[in-house]
Amino acid sequence: MKKMKTYTILLLAISLLATACSDNNDDYDDNGDNTIPGDTYTDVMASQVKMELVDDVSISPYAAIFDVSPVYSDGHLPFATNTNGVDGLGTMLGSLDKTKSYLVYCHGDAPSIAGAKLLTENGFSKVYRLQGNYAAWDDVSFVDIVASVAKSKIDAADFEAIFDVSPHYNEQHIPGASNANAGAGGTDLATLTAGMDKTKKYLVYCHADGPSMAGAQLMEDAGFKNVFRLEGNFGAWTNAGYPTE
Repeated sequence: MKKMKTYTILLLAISLLATACSDNNDDYDDNGDNTIPGDTYTDVMASQVKMELVDDVSISPYAAIFDVSPVYSDGHLPFATNTNGVDGLGTMLGSLDKTKSYLVYCHGDAPSIAGAKLLTENGFSKVYRLQGNYAAWDDVSFVDIVASVAKSKIDAADFEAIFDVSPHYNEQHIPGASNANAGAGGTDLATLTAGMDKTKKYLVYCHADGPSMAGAQLMEDAGFKNVFRLEGNFGAWTNAGYPTE
């Protein structure tokens, strides 16, 4: 009889535990992956970050970019804030808006993960970490961007120069673009870019993929770090109804 009573109590405890677990399902996301909202960060690829970054803070998706590495002076992302380590980031939390988006990176996984977790654990809901860290940023080749992103970057004066490598420059081109086709009365891209600041951002486009890709790669091979190519070429720009000259 005593065994039966003990067994009954055990079943009741299991039932109550199951009910409690069921009641707490609100702590998990709709995907059923046991992720607690506000308690995780998102890894983003370097090519995505490079596509998104613009000089105009009203357009940029990140309110701030935090470099938590000890070698900030050896190379860092544009507009990145040197936090002097994860502990330094901790001293900045009180001045940050927890509803805004922030990007954290380093030269190694451990510090960047620690920095991202520091933000999420303190109530920040939109935290991103650069996948592959600074090396991934440094290694990325030219980035394709759609017409709307190119327009946003142009409006933000994000590009040091825009190069049209097509033979149709004189017919129509993006406002402010330079004629980078010697056959169309311009100057070839290699000559045009010689001596330019290789850390600045540049946009290359054409009327077809082949020349624009070749032009963007030419700049990458020459050591330019922030080269963008207009995806869909000049046709994508005009199809979007953007101005030409």
